Amino acid sequence: MACTGVGFSKNLSNARVMRAFVNGKDVVIWRSRSGKLSAWENRCPHRGMRLSYGFVRGEALACMYHGWHYGVDGKCKYIPAHPNLEPPKTIQIQRYSSCEKDGVIWVSEGIEANTPEIPAGLFPIRSMELHCSADVLKNTLCGLTSASLENDQPVFHVTDEQEDVMYIDIPKRKFALCFILQNFPHSRCFIHVLSERECAPRDKKWISRVLERLRRIAENRTGEAT
Repeated sequence: MACTGVGFSKNLSNARVMRAFVNGKDVVIWRSRSGKLSAWENRCPHRGMRLSYGFVRGEALACMYHGWHYGVDGKCKYIPAHPNLEPPKTIQIQRYSSCEKDGVIWVSEGIEANTPEIPAGLFPIRSMELHCSADVLKNTLCGLTSASLENDQPVFHVTDEQEDVMYIDIPKRKFALCFILQNFPHSRCFIHVLSERECAPRDKKWISRVLERLRRIAENRTGEAT
């Protein structure tokens, strides 16, 4: 089953929690104190609270509502209201496959996380939320020219496209970017942008400016459609 790129490894440090969506499903991604990565259904089996609101306690994730602790295997380990009780083994959270590759966190509903074939050695640049669907963003990227951004030469040229990954050549700057797209509910998406080479600070600033313009163009198209 295909993977979804949900963020950069560097943005999820040990003992931290983040929320993501994988094929429309709400997912909590967290890293234990020792650095173990886990991806689960974002719902506590007790009262349905989102676990992405929770906090890490050593090698367990605790729900913020009643403090139930779940180990990296997804099973309940501790119930504060009944400290001497050994939780039933049936209290368990649905787990998803997760892995890290070239600085990106990938999550899949399947047994294994089969990551897309992207070149090794890419450098994370920026993650960004857009108030448009991934399809609108793809169409914007495919049709975007310098008339929308700068000068008279094409800024973006889509050299390859997978389901949720696009490779964009920027001839004038002499490097290419990899766009990993992540759909969110309510016509939103995230993009995680990587460069084929390490960029100088001025190039990173230029990329950020272009991404902000890209955001405005794609979101305006969504507004026009509605």
